[in-house]
Amino acid sequence: MPHHGAGAAQVPGAEAGEEQSSGSGLGAKPGLIALWLPPQDLEVGIRKKIEHDVVMKASSSLPKKLALLRAPAKKEAASSSSTKTPS
Repeated sequence: MPHHGAGAAQVPGAEAGEEQSSGSGLGAKPGLIALWLPPQDLEVGIRKKIEHDVVMKASSSLPKKLALLRAPAKKEAASSSSTKTPS
């Protein structure tokens, strides 16, 4: 009998969740998101989110902390131009 009561308690919660999702569903349509952001920016944002999730999951399973590597070309170009001072 207690199992039946637990099932009955879940039904009203599910109905309330449906009402909330239908109300917020209007703001979550893909067409509306596309109006806010250009498709290319949206694509980049999604890719960055996926990359971040993958890095976080991978780093949590490693014994050492995982560090992201950046391309050193930008830093070398910036430092070489700053070392050459006109005299």
